[in-house]
Amino acid sequence: MKHEDIAKQIIKDVGGADNINNAWHCMTRLRFNLKDEKKVDYAALEKIPKVVGTKYQSDQLQVVIGTDVADYFAPLAKELGLDENSQQENTEKKGAVSLFMDTVSGVFGPIVPAIAGAGMIKGLMAGLVALNVISNQTDTYLVIDMIASGVFTFLPFFVAASAARIFKTNQYLAIAIAATLQFPTMTNAVAEGNVSAFQLFGLVPVPVFNYAGTVIPIIFAVLALSYIYRWVDKILPQVLRTVFTPTISLFVAGLVTLTVIGPISIHLGNLLAAGVAGLFTISPVLAGIVVGAIRPIAIFTGLHHAMTPIALQNFANQGYDMLMPMMFMANMAITGATAAIYTKVKTKEEKSIVLSSAVSGILGITEPALFGILSKYKKAFIAATIGSSVASAFISFFGVRIYGYILSSIFSLPAYIGQYFIFAVLGIIIALVLSFALTYMMVPKEMDEDAELTNEVDLHAVSKGAYVPLEDVPDEVFSTKMMGEGFAIKSTDGAVFSPVSGTVTTVFPSKHAIGIKTSNGVEVLVHMGIDTVALNGQGFEVFVKEGDQVSVETKLAQMDLDYIRNQGKETMIIVVITNMDRVLSFSGMRDLEGQHPAGTLLERAVLN
Repeated sequence: MKHEDIAKQIIKDVGGADNINNAWHCMTRLRFNLKDEKKVDYAALEKIPKVVGTKYQSDQLQVVIGTDVADYFAPLAKELGLDENSQQENTEKKGAVSLFMDTVSGVFGPIVPAIAGAGMIKGLMAGLVALNVISNQTDTYLVIDMIASGVFTFLPFFVAASAARIFKTNQYLAIAIAATLQFPTMTNAVAEGNVSAFQLFGLVPVPVFNYAGTVIPIIFAVLALSYIYRWVDKILPQVLRTVFTPTISLFVAGLVTLTVIGPISIHLGNLLAAGVAGLFTISPVLAGIVVGAIRPIAIFTGLHHAMTPIALQNFANQGYDMLMPMMFMANMAITGATAAIYTKVKTKEEKSIVLSSAVSGILGITEPALFGILSKYKKAFIAATIGSSVASAFISFFGVRIYGYILSSIFSLPAYIGQYFIFAVLGIIIALVLSFALTYMMVPKEMDEDAELTNEVDLHAVSKGAYVPLEDVPDEVFSTKMMGEGFAIKSTDGAVFSPVSGTVTTVFPSKHAIGIKTSNGVEVLVHMGIDTVALNGQGFEVFVKEGDQVSVETKLAQMDLDYIRNQGKETMIIVVITNMDRVLSFSGMRDLEGQHPAGTLLERAVLN
């Protein structure tokens, strides 16, 4: 049966849509608030494929599906006319920086091959030019440069297509917005430099800016488009939507982008540049610390373009510049952090992408490393930022400068020959070694490929506390093993660690449950407390996110045991294997009663 068919059957067997006041889901169960529980046909419900069991508790009907419950809730919500997203019990709150990084990582994931390939070509060509092996004036260079630079020049188009998928809006309208930003009318006006703004309707100024290679304007433009499109589609009659929804959405989103979103993004870059220039008047070392720290995120957001005019002006006014050496240090720090990730990933494909990104970085093209690697590994990004800041402060202290504009790559090193050469070399070493070392220490290693060949999965104690057999857990869904085999721990300190090595697949918005998948395909659920989904995340602090690699030493979460108990909830932590079809036998030991430290090997599953 299809997901939609199962959802319709569930609605029918709980008494029909008219019997449902509200519906939502937790990590494993559909939950219903019903008008009349007597209308529920429990026997029919439990015969539905994918329904593992049912339970009525705390005035809620719980239909146990499993960890893929969200796949069934989506059509169920649509059938009931509910907002699929708003019906989750809580939305995980992320910091603005973390949310932004996750969004950009999601946007750039699909386009990494294009960026990495173009970056490698561009970096190699720049290196050959720097070594005077080839000239950048030949037709051959110009043709190859078109291949390499096209991706970066028209990056907004790639970003628009990918962002539309993330923000769930029309992909071709998103590309149309990118085309608006880089239409020849705009690019020609920038090149000629004689028009500062177009006058829309004779009243509204449309500033003239160069959006080539930018990231932030188009991401926020597509985000705005997603809201505008849904709003227009909602208010228009059905018969008019096909033609007028895209028409109105493109017109409104295009105007908002040209008059508000785009200019604000460019002005942010200009403010950044002005601030950097001001720092040099206070202290070059302070400028090194700050510029080194903000350079990676500036490249990440496209705001780094605003720093180039400062460097060019320094050459004109002083005959030298101290800003570009800091850019060099940032590139080396980004390269060092990326290289360290090579030691952490496990698949040949991942290693290949990391290696090419690191090579591009040392050749001066850091976008593949930032967008393809460091956006996914936040701690590595932090390590690169620290390495960049320390190295930039170091070279600033010794007055390292450059006397001509050159790409910040390893091939730029001859340009530093002179009294500052040794300090430039030491700065590079600091940037590479510090960022590499910090990343190596901070980012957990993924399991070796050989681990995938094992046919056993060891389950470890997730917290310091007493072992509880699954049959003794006061929740029928777990004690009857509807969800699978496992055990529970009655924690004494609330610290929750991973029971296995693997990848975090799910962190439920209410923070009470985390799903982990091992390299050999076993899906493990860590469920913190019983009926704690109702706490809406209160009493829980989660330290991991989807996609993170974890081991038995990884702390997943911290429970506020006193708070949870005061809310009348059981605090034991339940660990279950949810895809028991992968398991041939489960140890099910019964001589484990008593206290155990976190990480103790408790159970073992042998796979078929």
